[in-house]
Amino acid sequence: MNTQSLACKVLMPAYGIIVAGSILENLLLGTDWFLLGSVIGFLWLAAGLVGLTLAVRELRKGEGYMLVESGPFAWSRNPILAANLLGIMPGLCLVLNTNLGILGIAVGIFLFFKNVGAEELELEDQFGETYQAYRERVSRLLPLPSCPEN
Repeated sequence: MNTQSLACKVLMPAYGIIVAGSILENLLLGTDWFLLGSVIGFLWLAAGLVGLTLAVRELRKGEGYMLVESGPFAWSRNPILAANLLGIMPGLCLVLNTNLGILGIAVGIFLFFKNVGAEELELEDQFGETYQAYRERVSRLLPLPSCPEN
């Protein structure tokens, strides 16, 4: 399994649910548009796109031959998916005025945690101890503060 197939397994169903929710709510049910939500959504979406751009740029430096541990990959082992799930998708839900689209985010997060283990095993086989040390040092999706050990 490569990163692209993981992204397809996680993102395609999630974005599909967001679009379907928007169509259902806005076209069929005729919900009212919320301007402030759209403005906040555009800003959130822009932040997600910046994160995605930085992660893709950093990933291209490695070109598949080396483990990328710099840039956004220093905080998250999956910054491309983090940018989509935590930045682009919530912003898109606000812009498209869909509450049902939030289910798409939940499905995406569920599918991520369901499928990421196979990718991590593949990376561990490819990079060995280097990846094991990276995995211990960097969070899987979202950087969380760690508690100091006593």
